[in-house]
Amino acid sequence: MNRTEPWSTSPWAESGDYSGSGILEEPGELELCISWDLPYSYIYIPVLYLAAFAVGLLGNAFVMWLLAGRRGPPRLIDTFVLHLAAADLGFVLTLPLWAAAAALGGRWPFGEGLCKLSSFSLAGTRCAGALLLAGMSVDRYLAVVKLLDARQLRTPRCALAACCGIWAVALLAGLPALVYRGLQPLPGGQGSQCGEEPSDTFQGLSLLLLLLTFMLPLGVTLFCYCRISRRLRRPPHLGRARRNSLRIIFAIESTFVGSWLPFSVLRAVFHLARLGALPLPCTLVLALRWGLTIATCLAFVNSCANPVIYLLLDRSFRAQARRGACGGVGRLARRVSSASSLSGDDSSVFRTCSWGPPQRMHSVSSSPQLPQA
Repeated sequence: MNRTEPWSTSPWAESGDYSGSGILEEPGELELCISWDLPYSYIYIPVLYLAAFAVGLLGNAFVMWLLAGRRGPPRLIDTFVLHLAAADLGFVLTLPLWAAAAALGGRWPFGEGLCKLSSFSLAGTRCAGALLLAGMSVDRYLAVVKLLDARQLRTPRCALAACCGIWAVALLAGLPALVYRGLQPLPGGQGSQCGEEPSDTFQGLSLLLLLLTFMLPLGVTLFCYCRISRRLRRPPHLGRARRNSLRIIFAIESTFVGSWLPFSVLRAVFHLARLGALPLPCTLVLALRWGLTIATCLAFVNSCANPVIYLLLDRSFRAQARRGACGGVGRLARRVSSASSLSGDDSSVFRTCSWGPPQRMHSVSSSPQLPQA
């Protein structure tokens, strides 16, 4: 499917971008550029999305099941990891729709309602993921740098309130998708795509939301981890277990940033070009389209990355997953006890299951704890 067509600022036609590609252009300079789709993208993009859906659905559902079934008092790590898994799960549930549209060359066969809802879900859960990671980085900063000075802030109630506030912001950030996303005709009259209305207002709003819901949380995260890094180089040093759990959390943070940063930068360029603030020659227009196609795939695949990171770096999670896969469903059906890698003595985000009565764990605010990102 190597079509040659005028540039319609629609890298979504092949990439499944939810955040505002697929725009109908008014006559202008961008429309004069001829662009080509990436070769065979109608094959490998759906396969990639469906693979991410399968891994993300099983992995994130398993993480939520473990944490929702744990016994004992709630811990900060449990709250953040549970909400992050819920955000990723909401994201991956829409991937089969975008995979089908990509396989059809961008044509959306599911109606305007699902177009709006799936776009809203993708925008909201992406925002929630970025803010949850920023919230966890702030918690790590308070736990490692501020220590006992932050005990009143680092409570399960505060963590839950922070997550609820993050979801409220994420829902607001997704509202523009409900207003401006809908079915738009594809070039050449080949059906309709799930795209956004041609509106400079929406382009400016999208650029502002991109800065507030990704760039700002990224800045907060970098600040917190720079301060944590400086603290770790000074005595008293954290134990090996807590350093290992910090390594897991840093891997999750880094994976999210690495997956979404290229997309966010290219989307910012796209919005500026659409607003006429950044004129682009046709060669860069083509590069932008192809870059957004690849960057969107990379960003979407991040929704299944966290369970894979747990599996690779967390020994306790591997043990629990192995028990579930090897027929230990009967035992795993009992309520599990998983704890924070920072609130315990091991290096696991998911501590080994406890089948007996719940044991009292160390207070979350009494020692430097490391929540997962």
